[in-house]
Amino acid sequence: MTLTNHLLTGAIFAKVLPLPLAIPLAFASHFVLDALPHFGFINIEERTKYNKLFGAIVLLDCLLSVALSAWLISRGHSQWLLAGFAAFSPDLVWIYRFTVEEKFGKLKPTKGNRFIQFHIKIQQYERAWGGLVELVYAVGAFLILR
Repeated sequence: MTLTNHLLTGAIFAKVLPLPLAIPLAFASHFVLDALPHFGFINIEERTKYNKLFGAIVLLDCLLSVALSAWLISRGHSQWLLAGFAAFSPDLVWIYRFTVEEKFGKLKPTKGNRFIQFHIKIQQYERAWGGLVELVYAVGAFLILR
C-alpha cells in the first residue's frame, strides 16, 4: 500500500479513537492494508521493467503524503499525523533493503529476517493494477477523514 493510504488510515484511527489506543492499531493496520491488492511489483524483474512508472508513482505518492501532512498540521491534527506515521513505519525497512541490500534494484535481495519474510509474504497481491484499488481506497479514506 502507498504511503498516502497508510497515513490516511492511521489518521482515521486517531480521529475515532483516543491517541494511546490509535497508535498500535494504526501500526497493525499496516499489515492488513498490505495484505489487500495494492500497487507495486512483487519481484525485482517486474520492478526493473517498469522502473519509470514505479518511480513516477512513488514520487507522486511522496508529494501527496507531504500535502496530506501539511493539511493535517494546518488543521491542528498533528496527533492524527503521528498515528499516520505509526501506520506507515513498517515500510521504513524497505528503504534500507532497497538502498543497501539491493543497491537500488541491481542485486537480488537476501532472504531477510522473520519480520521481512512476513512482510514480503503478505504482499502477494501487490500488482500494477492494484493502483486502482489504492485510488478508490484513498478517495474513500480522505472523505472519512474530512
